[in-house]
Amino acid sequence: MIHCVFHFLFCIVAILCIGLLCAESIGMNKCVETERIALLKFRDAINLNREFNSSWKGEECCKWEGILCDNFTHHVTSLHLLFFGFGGKLDSSICELKHLTYLNLNDNQFEGKIPKCIGSLGNLIELDLGGNYFVGVIPPSLGNLSNLQTLDLGVFNYLTANDLEWLSHLSNLRYLDLSYVNLTLAVDWLSSISKIPYLSELYLYGCGLHQVNLESIPLLNTSISLKSLGLKDNELQSSILKSFRNMSQLQDLNLNSNQLSGKLSDNIQQLCTTKNDLRNLDLSNNPFKVMSLPDFSCFPFLETLSLRNTNVVGPFPKSFVHLSSLSSLDLGFNQLNGSQPLFEITKLVSLKTLYLSHNNLSGPFPHTIGQLSDLNELRLSSNKLNGTINETHLSNLSELKYFDVNQNSLSFNLSSNWVPPFKLEKLHASSCTLGPKFPLWLKHQRWLTDINISNCGISDSFPKWFWNLPSSLRYLDVSHNKLNGPLPKSLQSLNVNYEDIWVWDFSFNNLNGLLPPFPKLYALFLSNNMFTGTLSSFCSSSSQRLINLDLSSNMLVGPLPDCWEKFQSLIVLNLAENNFSGKVPKSLGALGQIESLHLNNNNFSGEIPSLILCQKLKLIDVGDNNLQGSLPMWLGHHLHQLIVLRLRANKFQGSIPT
Repeated sequence: MIHCVFHFLFCIVAILCIGLLCAESIGMNKCVETERIALLKFRDAINLNREFNSSWKGEECCKWEGILCDNFTHHVTSLHLLFFGFGGKLDSSICELKHLTYLNLNDNQFEGKIPKCIGSLGNLIELDLGGNYFVGVIPPSLGNLSNLQTLDLGVFNYLTANDLEWLSHLSNLRYLDLSYVNLTLAVDWLSSISKIPYLSELYLYGCGLHQVNLESIPLLNTSISLKSLGLKDNELQSSILKSFRNMSQLQDLNLNSNQLSGKLSDNIQQLCTTKNDLRNLDLSNNPFKVMSLPDFSCFPFLETLSLRNTNVVGPFPKSFVHLSSLSSLDLGFNQLNGSQPLFEITKLVSLKTLYLSHNNLSGPFPHTIGQLSDLNELRLSSNKLNGTINETHLSNLSELKYFDVNQNSLSFNLSSNWVPPFKLEKLHASSCTLGPKFPLWLKHQRWLTDINISNCGISDSFPKWFWNLPSSLRYLDVSHNKLNGPLPKSLQSLNVNYEDIWVWDFSFNNLNGLLPPFPKLYALFLSNNMFTGTLSSFCSSSSQRLINLDLSSNMLVGPLPDCWEKFQSLIVLNLAENNFSGKVPKSLGALGQIESLHLNNNNFSGEIPSLILCQKLKLIDVGDNNLQGSLPMWLGHHLHQLIVLRLRANKFQGSIPT
């Protein structure tokens, strides 16, 4: 009986407790009022887009975009607002969110100084202010954030730090990125960072780091934990490598663009340790002595190796074949020569990306290239390769996306009915032989975004299927061939992403007919063809974001449209050597960015319109026209950057402005 009474009372108490908890939960459904007010102050201090501004309204701020709250206390614990494009200053009201554990404002447009009070947010685990435009000295108060595991203040910011002693207090830090923070005066950078015991990733790109006195640093705590180290774009010398020898966990090391010197083999030897787990190594753009590639066998797990522009010459060491895990190799801009290096490299069957551009490689395109069945990118431009490329070379490269053999003497001999096994996105074959017929195998490459087949000996017209490719041709260069016939009447119907289109170049061919409307390009080159007709529809059919327009050396006629004020991004305008007539449009004077203006060898008449607002002009060529009147005074008084002024063969009169 007593047991039943006790059980009954226990149930009543449990129900009451649950009820009280539910009531408390209901009462606290809204976020803490002081924190809601702090968020509104933060919102009002920055430039918000309309869509975001509408989402930060109402009483329940825990439901606002980018906000996370604790499920029980309803305190704001996370502010996650990366990639929103916010501007303005970071208000100190952010420091009233005392329970914040994550503050991520990466890749916005915040400016001004970082509030010192952020150092009072002792619960922070992640602080990411990278990719903004903050200025001034990094507040040393950030050293109070003892729970911090991630700190990112890098890229775009205009921050400085005269010393980094405060970093040594962040004992729980795992990830640190201060890339492009000015650390030229922080001579203690290595000693301070060495005191962070669990640091796993460190990025100090472009910080102005100079050599340090390694004897002043008896012990590197980070040697146990550091796995990724990025020191690109600094002034470090080879002796810095000694400090990395004991980093037994190091997997990624980037020393691109420093002042490492001496023999490459000696530098490699300093990195070798008894237990070496290095996976990714970048020593590109360092002034090593001219010598052949050293032995890399002490890095058995190496996956990516970049030695671009490091004065490497041949022959290629056969020991490289033992790097069985190597998937990316960059030896571009060196002095490798002959056919042996490329032949040896094709034995690295795990390769996915291979960069050998700008060397002196010669000989035929190797049949053994087919052994690289996982190859995704093959870049061999600016070498001296010769001979033929046929189906047997390419039939096993099913993963190939980027194929670059620009500036070689290779000849493509592919049958008209050949269907490639790959789906290229970029094809660069300038100065190779693809003609005389237009390469039919391109019909099956429906994902191309970049095509460079200039100077390829093509004497044909564009096939209809070429303009039906459902791709985004952001870069197209077919110049210096003998392409003939008209362009299709409408190119704007192409299935393209207008935001990605950059350059189309049809120059130096035999194309004719009327100019069609073009997609929204940044640069359009149509010079040295036989296009006819007027530019009457140019204003309505052309991209207003054009930077470079070249229609020179054609057979275009009639007056120019007076709509040039729409093209405020235009830097180069070349309409020379046509049969344009009439007055030079006054709207050309509204081109505030124009630097080079070519109107020569036409039939323009009347006076030169005022170009006073074209303050960036460096070249004006109106020679060989029928222009008349006196030379305007603004030529000498306002265009202070003008270097070339060509007025010959016109009907000007009067005195020359001084």
